Amino acid sequence: MKFMNLPTRMSSFLLALLFVLQGCTVYKGSITLEQAVNGQRKVKVITSDSDTPKEYEKITLVDGEYRGTPKRYSQGTEEVIDTSKIVEIKEHDKTLSTIISFSPLVVIVAAGILLFSSESENEDREEE
Repeated sequence: MKFMNLPTRMSSFLLALLFVLQGCTVYKGSITLEQAVNGQRKVKVITSDSDTPKEYEKITLVDGEYRGTPKRYSQGTEEVIDTSKIVEIKEHDKTLSTIISFSPLVVIVAAGILLFSSESENEDREEE
């Protein structure tokens, strides 16, 4: 069995890293429910009765009830949020999410340039 050469292994690893980090969403520290309503941003709500946090596109206040528009699978519907079970609310950090999503691409391009430049140098040395 032949082993893959180093450039192929490196590019495979970097491509896998790109896929892993592509859809990352980063959340900031805790905010209050009122800040989440005023901010109209994506939030993650951690409750005491569930192990899985719920992600909402936005939270609104309707007739004294806090309602959240789910991020996935239930577009257009709103869920009533039980305020007594909320442990923490985290706000979406758009800037850091963008940086993390595009940084693997920058690393892959830079690594590709380095690999191809080192291969061309090796070929030039072999010809001499």
